[in-house]
Amino acid sequence: MLNENELKTYTQLMKTRFMEDPGVIFQVNGLDRADLLIEAQFAGQIQAFMVENAVQVLPDGQGLLIGYATREWPEERLTQVMQQSAQQLLAVVNSEELQLLSDRALCQAQIIPSNWHLAYGATDVYHLLVIATDKSARGSGAFRKLLTPVLKKCAANQEPMVLETFNPDNLPIYEHFGFQLMESHRSDDIGLTCYCMMRSAEN
Repeated sequence: MLNENELKTYTQLMKTRFMEDPGVIFQVNGLDRADLLIEAQFAGQIQAFMVENAVQVLPDGQGLLIGYATREWPEERLTQVMQQSAQQLLAVVNSEELQLLSDRALCQAQIIPSNWHLAYGATDVYHLLVIATDKSARGSGAFRKLLTPVLKKCAANQEPMVLETFNPDNLPIYEHFGFQLMESHRSDDIGLTCYCMMRSAEN
């Protein structure tokens, strides 16, 4: 587990990296306490998934990865972890902010197809939720260091990897590691596109 200072460090890493993400920008646009709410959301997410051994980190806040294998995570377990991850945010958010965040999350969910990978014959997959590296680590191989152990595990288990991203700038990075863009879903109402990517177990 991370101590308090380490949690702050990795929360800050996520905040710095994802405040540039179109999905997060949409979530908190116009909120006066956006920084506080995002920090609470990310800290809760790290803690909840850390308890489930679903977080990998590089030392000194250089990188963080969150993901899980669906064969090990029945729907009830994922639901419980997601509920737990929301506790820190719920402790600081007011009713008006909560309503706005909830409405926007529903809008986003409409363009993230549930279990879209099943259409490609991929039943058991590794779902990559978050990967972030510090800007100072650019060119150091930090992204590869985080991803390589997961790639090896997926190859051993013959599990494809899947992810969703709202950031088109991420596509070439993931393609470099063998992911393919399988489908995309656009909402002009909210100005977001969800990109669904998969890396086959054979890669």
